[in-house]
Amino acid sequence: MPHWTCGLAPSRIGAPEPEWLGPEAEQVRAALGPAAVQWALEVGGNITARITQTLPALREGASAAEAVLRATTSTTLRALTLVAGIGEPDTALASRVTEVASEFARRGMELDDLLRAIRVGYAVLASALLDGASEQLPPERSGAELRRISILLFEELDNFTGVHASAFIEEQSSWAADISAARLELATKIIRGQVVDPARATDVLGYPVAGDHLAMIAWSAPYSHHDLRSVVEPVLRRWGTLTATLVIPVGVQAVWAWGCVVPDSSRPLPLPTVPHRGETWVVTGELASGIDGFRQSHLEARAVERLVRMREQPQAAVTAHEDVALEVLLLADPDAAARFVDRVLGPLGALDPRMTDLRSTLGHYLDLDHSLARVAAAEHISKNTVTYRVQQALSLCGHNGSSTTNLRAALRIHDWLHQPDNQR
Repeated sequence: MPHWTCGLAPSRIGAPEPEWLGPEAEQVRAALGPAAVQWALEVGGNITARITQTLPALREGASAAEAVLRATTSTTLRALTLVAGIGEPDTALASRVTEVASEFARRGMELDDLLRAIRVGYAVLASALLDGASEQLPPERSGAELRRISILLFEELDNFTGVHASAFIEEQSSWAADISAARLELATKIIRGQVVDPARATDVLGYPVAGDHLAMIAWSAPYSHHDLRSVVEPVLRRWGTLTATLVIPVGVQAVWAWGCVVPDSSRPLPLPTVPHRGETWVVTGELASGIDGFRQSHLEARAVERLVRMREQPQAAVTAHEDVALEVLLLADPDAAARFVDRVLGPLGALDPRMTDLRSTLGHYLDLDHSLARVAAAEHISKNTVTYRVQQALSLCGHNGSSTTNLRAALRIHDWLHQPDNQR
């Protein structure tokens, strides 16, 4: 009789399997079927979501959530092999230990943070397995199986925690010996608004905290071999002459950077392109002075990073705060912004081609001072078509002829969330 774990399946339609799945996925697929692998991917995603909700610091930056997802998915697959009895007798749940320990240590997080993540993740994993057994087995068999699973997971927890804690402590010690750790610690204090001595900050950072700063954050796709340091100076020179730069690795595939910039009197140059478009992203704050400017420009860059990560398919290589400052404000609360768009646009917010054309024409109409001729020229359509589309769009969203402020804001939010960068 097949083991009950053969009946496990995801609650949602499964996404394509990621390339980083390890040999345990093939083992589970061969013994339990592909649906069990998809179930493990879903549970790994649920665990990651709960951990990042509990520890918001893991949502900042490029690689933390990805590293946690790989580890939680691998752990879930290993748990399946243990429960189903298809693994080696000495199979352990701990997996991808170094990668996760590195992420926690290099973000200045504490051992308690790692242990908390383990407790939260273990609870989600145990609940998923127990729920699966309850659903797949008849009542007369489920009780004994639930007890067996509980004991098995409890016995594994101590080893799981110990392995991860040891790896974290080793990584933390190694990282603390590196000068980047001291710089990250001091930069974090400045960013948090703590009082620091400017002279000491300049000495530790190797970077003058006086002057005009422009902050940037760069990150790359998982497994990218692109050197992120190579994009720093070309991007920062867009604003003026660089007299100093500071680059601090954060996690495995991200950097924080600052440039001490002497602004050019001319307008800023167009945003530069960077190599490896599609797997490298850069965001910048705005020029600001002194140690407070060091902090403020970074916070602006971080806000732009959050904005870029909201997009379904972020494609722009470089995004400057000055170009998306309004979107940063409008999308500070993404859920509230989405509800606002639904209320204001109504049926006009649908993603079909007709609604897309109507929104585009209405947006141009509002931006170009209601000039039919200018909109027609911009969209290569007739003025009659412009009039028809605008009337249709206003009717669909129920606009009553009053102020268009809310309508403009809703169109801007919708455009950011749903339109690819290369079509903006």
